[in-house]
Amino acid sequence: MQLAQYFMCIATRHALAMEVHNNEIKERLTKKKRKVSNLTYNDEGVLLNSVISSVRNKPDCLKMLTDTALISFAYIIKAKIGNDPYVLGHEIIDKLACDPERIIEYLNGFTELNDSGWIRIFERPGSSFIDQPPFCWLQSSIELGNTFHKEMGGGKQKTYRAFTSNEAYLDAVFAYLHSIIQDESDIYRVNNPEVDLYTVELDGWYRRIAQRTEISDCTIPAIEAQKKYDLSVHQQLTLVGLMGSRDGDVRYDFSNPSDVTQLFARGRMSRKQMKEHLFGAKGSLMRNKLIEGTRGTFGEAIQLTQRGITALLGKKRGKSTINELKDRIKKNTLFDFEEPKLKKESLYLPDLVMEAIRALIFSESHKGQQLRKSWNSALPSAWGSPTGSTVLLYGPPGTGKTLTAQYLASEMKRPLIKIDAAKVLSCWVGESEQNVRRIFDDYLMLQKELGNSPVLLLNEADQLLGSRDAGKSAVDRMNNNMQNLFLEGLERFSGILVATTNRRDLLDEAFSRRFTYKLELPPPARNHRIALWQSHLPMNRLADDIDISKLADIGLTGGEIRLVVERAVRMQAYRGLSSIDSLTLMNIAKEELASRMKRNGGIGKIGFGTDSSC
Repeated sequence: MQLAQYFMCIATRHALAMEVHNNEIKERLTKKKRKVSNLTYNDEGVLLNSVISSVRNKPDCLKMLTDTALISFAYIIKAKIGNDPYVLGHEIIDKLACDPERIIEYLNGFTELNDSGWIRIFERPGSSFIDQPPFCWLQSSIELGNTFHKEMGGGKQKTYRAFTSNEAYLDAVFAYLHSIIQDESDIYRVNNPEVDLYTVELDGWYRRIAQRTEISDCTIPAIEAQKKYDLSVHQQLTLVGLMGSRDGDVRYDFSNPSDVTQLFARGRMSRKQMKEHLFGAKGSLMRNKLIEGTRGTFGEAIQLTQRGITALLGKKRGKSTINELKDRIKKNTLFDFEEPKLKKESLYLPDLVMEAIRALIFSESHKGQQLRKSWNSALPSAWGSPTGSTVLLYGPPGTGKTLTAQYLASEMKRPLIKIDAAKVLSCWVGESEQNVRRIFDDYLMLQKELGNSPVLLLNEADQLLGSRDAGKSAVDRMNNNMQNLFLEGLERFSGILVATTNRRDLLDEAFSRRFTYKLELPPPARNHRIALWQSHLPMNRLADDIDISKLADIGLTGGEIRLVVERAVRMQAYRGLSSIDSLTLMNIAKEELASRMKRNGGIGKIGFGTDSSC
């Protein structure tokens, strides 16, 4: 603090003295009515010397500096303390020099400060300047150097907090990236195609991150990787951005080369140069195989390689554990993660539907894929065949659509990732479309990480895949755009998708051919209802008067049967009874049926009759 106070005192006294000095010159010129030759030169030198001499307790570390270097540095410190992010050399000179002939002396003072480490030149993105001292200081921004930070710490304390871990460094860069993403100005963007992107530096915030790494005692693999692979600042930011985007720490699509290019550059030529610098075959990221190009669902995409992940984290990351994967999916995607373990006996479907389900499971097995490939080679070339399996399950509520998806995942020994329409739809313009892209891109990422295709369950699909219209409102246009993206995504889908709906009639016809299987799950037949009652009831706690065949005569679906049993259990627990009697079950079952009838307007609705043949 003593050093900063000394410079503030110097700058303040000099500014006051300069004001008095300028007023005296004006007064003398006015009286003599003529130009005063060399007046400012002589008086300005005396003024500078008297100001510096008047401030006592000059720190020992400054005794080797000339007066012009001292006063220049004092004004730089004053600007920095005033939170000026960009201290420009010509602005400091304007405050210091009255006589143009003295400008070169102050510029030489800047060079003196630079050579001794007190300041350093700072090139703003997109700037161009004469790189020959001392005139380079006129057009350049100025940053405080290592000597200043060392002296401010007194050799013991440090100006900035050191990083305690690699994760702390990554978090700091994530925060910096958020500031760039949210700032629409060109401060952070390169707009001069002549700039050397391997040497360009960024603003003071990023410089402070670099200074914190310099004083950190811990190992920071991400910084070591930057040095090892000779990465520029923008290449390092892109690499860290890909990691942050992948893990949900940065809400920006760093996998899209065009978006990243526009984030860091302005102007057609600058963007072209930046794109080649970041993603070109000769660039450090691609050449060292830290990133790789991939064909995403909606076009060209970039992702981290295993080497890139290892470089940033300093250790080889194997396959994620299930718990890590669950946490990351929950945090970073729109999906919910399940590992269902469902037996075949839990599912009661018509024989034809069950056969289709078994055929789908076989087609996704190793042997099934080989046979499909041999069949595809025999088909006319114009046909082709979808590489993924897409299934539309439709039917009344409670007929086992979600259960069927869980059964598929269980039989194929794959995770089930669920997404509800409510998570995709947004009231903000453009966000719903962005969420659709996220669904397919995140699914592709999980495919690569897991080494197989998880089952993607899209519940209430009619909310997202409904009929398109020619509406002119913003909402209509948003829905049409969103559905067009879904159509495009399904066209290229290479995984396993199960969409469910209670109202197939609401789906747009264009989606029909996007589904390999369209399976209707009707209300269960009587024999299936008997099996459903047996599977849901606590058989060891039933009263002697229970007749399951009579219960099965009531045309309930599997979901409704489960609700009836749940209500009966709660009722008996409340009554303090240890068994369920027939009257309780029958009353609740009839209430459930009546509720459905009322909701759907009567018996005439499909699947809602009580005929025992249903």
